[in-house]
Parts: sequence; structure tokens; C-alpha cells
Amino acid sequence: MEWLNTNSIKGWSNILNKVDYYAKNALEGCKTRKIDLIGHSSGGVILRLYLSKDLFNGRNYSGCKLTSNLITLGSPHQAKRATFLRKFVDEKFPGNFFKNVNYISIGGELTVSSSESSFLSKVFAEKSYRSISGEKTSTGDGLVPLSSSLLRGSQKIILPETSHSNIFGKNWYGSNERIIEWYKQINWN
Repeated sequence: MEWLNTNSIKGWSNILNKVDYYAKNALEGCKTRKIDLIGHSSGGVILRLYLSKDLFNGRNYSGCKLTSNLITLGSPHQAKRATFLRKFVDEKFPGNFFKNVNYISIGGELTVSSSESSFLSKVFAEKSYRSISGEKTSTGDGLVPLSSSLLRGSQKIILPETSHSNIFGKNWYGSNERIIEWYKQINWN
């Protein structure tokens, strides 16, 4: 339920502090000096901020120094009607901003009328896409439109019949089959 914390500076700070703690712990005692970060939904946008060397709410994370690959799954990067914090990240650190980090954005194309889609997607997808992208008709993962989830300048991977989460459809970015599918397509740094 971390997503409940994605609408406030305090919530983002709490998530960034956890990411920083776990990232640095993962590197302790390892031969490697860099890690790969994976963020789902707003988590992908938050991780773009984690890469920054700038202060955010009194802390400097500089995650770009210890990140090799940033993988985002269904993240609402570019949005016409973004929250204040998402807009801030997209304006301050547009696209693949940190050139020493390999950005990979993964978006889903869910056919809302198919049996792969849940009732929730069938009811809310079009309204959600319009709310985020400003487009009347769009394609996406049942929540985030594809045009928003594919970050400018990143390696882009589009997964057919993939939903935002398991409440939006049968197969989502974190389903075993989908993980294998997107993992194989990444051009690793």
C-alpha cells in the first residue's frame, strides 16, 4: 500500500529514505558498485527523483552514483494532468536525464474489451487515460496510458495484454510470464 504515500512530499520522502537504505545495504559487501532499480507506477517516477543530486525535502540521495539501470513499469512519466510532484520530476529531470544510468520504460497495451481485462479496467480505463494524457481515446495498461508510461529517451518495451496490476487484468508487469518477457528484452548497461 505504499502507493497511498505518493501524493505528498512527506510520503515521497519516506519512500526515498527506504529506497536509499535498501540500496546502500544491497551494495554493502558486494563486489559490484552499482545496482538496478525497478519502480512500478508512481514508484518509477519517484526513482527518477532518487537519482538526483539535488536536495529534496532536506536530503540529498544522489542515486545516480550507484544505479546502473532504472526500470519503470507502467509509470505515469509524461502527463498533461500530473500531480505536483510528478510534474516537478518531469520538468526538472526530463527523459533519460542522467546519462550514466540506463533508463528502461515498460508499458502495457491491454485490450479493455478482452477477457484479459478486469471489470475495473473496463469501467475506468478510458477515463483514467483521458485524465492522465488528455487524449479522448488511448491505449494503456488499464490505468496508465502507453503515451505516459514510455519515458522519452529511454529504451521502450511494450507488453501486449499487460495490465497495471492484478486488479486491472489477468497478467500484469509483475506476473511471472511478464517478468520473463520484459527481462529478456532489456539492453542491459
